[in-house]
Amino acid sequence: MKLPLLNGSVGFPAYGSIKMVDASLAMPHRRDTSGRVRLVPVLLLLPIVILFLVGYVVPLAQLVLKSLQHDGAWSLKSYIEIANSPAFVWIVLRTLALAATVTVVCLLIAYPLAYAVSKCPPRLAAFLLLIVTLPYLTSVLIRTYAWIVLLSPNGPINQLLLHLGLISEPLQMVFNSVGVYVGMVQVQLPLMVFPLYAVLARVNPSLAKAAQSLGSPPTDAFLRITLPASMPGVISGCTLVFLSSLGFYITPELLGGPDSYLIAQGISLRVLILGNFDEAAAQSSVLMLTVIAVFLIFRQRIAEELDDRPHNNVSLAGKSTSGLSAQWPILERLTASLHGPSMRLHEALTAVRRPLLYVSSGVTLLLLVLPFVVVIPLAFSDAPYLTFPPPGYSLRWFSSLLKNTQWLDALSFSLKWAGLSALLSVAIGVPAAFALVRYRFSARVPVYLLLISPLIVPHVVIAVSLFFALAGSSLIGNPLAFALSYTIIGAPYTVVVMIAGLKRFNRTLELAAASLGSSPIVTLRTVTLPLLLPTLASAALFAFIVGFDDVVFGLFLSGPAATPLPMRMWDNIRLEISPQIAVIAVLFLIVLALLMLLRLFVGAVVQVRRPQESLHR
Repeated sequence: MKLPLLNGSVGFPAYGSIKMVDASLAMPHRRDTSGRVRLVPVLLLLPIVILFLVGYVVPLAQLVLKSLQHDGAWSLKSYIEIANSPAFVWIVLRTLALAATVTVVCLLIAYPLAYAVSKCPPRLAAFLLLIVTLPYLTSVLIRTYAWIVLLSPNGPINQLLLHLGLISEPLQMVFNSVGVYVGMVQVQLPLMVFPLYAVLARVNPSLAKAAQSLGSPPTDAFLRITLPASMPGVISGCTLVFLSSLGFYITPELLGGPDSYLIAQGISLRVLILGNFDEAAAQSSVLMLTVIAVFLIFRQRIAEELDDRPHNNVSLAGKSTSGLSAQWPILERLTASLHGPSMRLHEALTAVRRPLLYVSSGVTLLLLVLPFVVVIPLAFSDAPYLTFPPPGYSLRWFSSLLKNTQWLDALSFSLKWAGLSALLSVAIGVPAAFALVRYRFSARVPVYLLLISPLIVPHVVIAVSLFFALAGSSLIGNPLAFALSYTIIGAPYTVVVMIAGLKRFNRTLELAAASLGSSPIVTLRTVTLPLLLPTLASAALFAFIVGFDDVVFGLFLSGPAATPLPMRMWDNIRLEISPQIAVIAVLFLIVLALLMLLRLFVGAVVQVRRPQESLHR
């Protein structure tokens, strides 16, 4: 699951707020228009809501209903069977344990990095966040492929450990639970860094300085001020990583072994190989309802994106002197229990805290970029098989790719349909974002949660529901099925990115145009959309990447005439593991770099052409 970045913060659930504008500001000419104003958000939301009802809500509802049937009759037999299955119970417990462990590890290594970045000068912070963003935007398949190379018995990690004399024989770190944990942590790490940084960057640094000026050691000030102030980011990051890990499929399937079999793999096995559809529907429903339950528990934090109240720098003013007891009594008790005997510990930590912070942050950044250190040289290997480091360098694998019609056809298919789906996502997501930001209506939060829920519901569940819904038609193996599925998972990114962009948008320019007699449509075309071009470009980029990178929907919906590039990569990794994937990775990185440069260019052009606000005051 990818979540959009905006100015160093994650778009979902973002921190800060959307300052909702009254409908009268959205429609400057209000004479006898109250009925039309109430109708506007309905019309703006209608396309995306219809699409979600037809292609998302109804298939999921049918999936649940199918799980309640057996041999055409209503029955709980499927649930009874999986509940009485020790294997299924063990798989569920293993999945929960993996998700919890990955979440805790991500928190422990992401917090120092997010804290260090929040203390850096703006340009350095932007560069470090770019390093975090690069793997976040890169295909999970590519990163998983790199970890197969890195963790293999003949891989660079084992070779380094052997060279240092730390081990006497290579460790088995791939195709078992070790590989799954390492790969999952690296994949999910950005989801923890972004919300943590978004909150830590807003913590008022004068609070900690004031505490230190009163004699509090830096570590004590951190425990009493910074840590509790960052708890919203901790909760959000942990929620995102935990939910994403519950239904993750690609990395456990490619890096794992029999001891790391998870519920998402069990669902796909029952659909694609065993044909046990009733039990697959029941397992999918259990996974989906578990995720939705956690999602709804934290719905207030998630829906904070639509909060009307302004969010300033985090402050603990007005709370207890420690800043902890009001909201986080556990942290208060922990700090109090450590206060007496821990002054020498505080002093020791103060002496080494900066080196520890720098080292831990550097190790975390290395973990994020390490796959690229392997993938790029492999693309230029002259060896006829996969080996690292390459014995020599050439362009043989690039030449092989350009001569392989199967790869080129798959690439063309993915570019075409991921691109089309990105355009559709923008076409329906942008009006929805305007409706959610510019208008107040009673169903605003439920609609918002519905539109972003595909970011949370495991893709394997959505794919299985679409497989069942389309099985009786000719759409399985049809490109239109991919257009539908890519739009379903791409539109939420458009909504989230556009909401964040509209939150930062200065409406005085629109009001100035309206005061000069410009109609709302003309203002939208000549003022609003041109200024939102960088945001629109980001929205389209995320919607394109999420479709272009998808594997799970390809497993259930592909056919001879509809095989996307990730499916070719998937088969290659599982059956051959050749340097061909590294070539795809290099080409992907080049295209990604060009798209990001285009996004920056559009933003720079808009900034140059943006009128000075002082002229409109």
